[in-house]
Amino acid sequence: MTAKTFRDLRAWQTAYAFKLRIYELIASGPLSNDETLRKQLRESAASAARASLVECQNHLQDAVDRGHITNDVRHEYEKLAKDALLEIGGLLDYLQSPEAKKNAERVRQKRFERRLERNRRTGTENSGTENRS
Repeated sequence: MTAKTFRDLRAWQTAYAFKLRIYELIASGPLSNDETLRKQLRESAASAARASLVECQNHLQDAVDRGHITNDVRHEYEKLAKDALLEIGGLLDYLQSPEAKKNAERVRQKRFERRLERNRRTGTENSGTENRS
């Protein structure tokens, strides 16, 4: 199955699930009273980027160091972060692959052909300088 929107990507879905769990964590308990750490966790969890997830892992360790959460809780959240990191890594690997480049070219070609057909049906002249992307 091909993804039609970013929400269809497993990488986004796992990062989103992690984000929601972080939001739950910071909404109550001792973390809810540490405004600085709460804000740092919220902002780093809000992004599905690899660096942001790693930053979140660091903030979770800081939460342990400050006595806000236990090491067991940190491990639970780190597993979720690692799952998201694996999915993101897999997506990045695919996007850099020859297969992805071939698929992108196929999509561009189909888009170009649809434009040509639409121009033929509507009588629009194609000057030959139309961009193929």
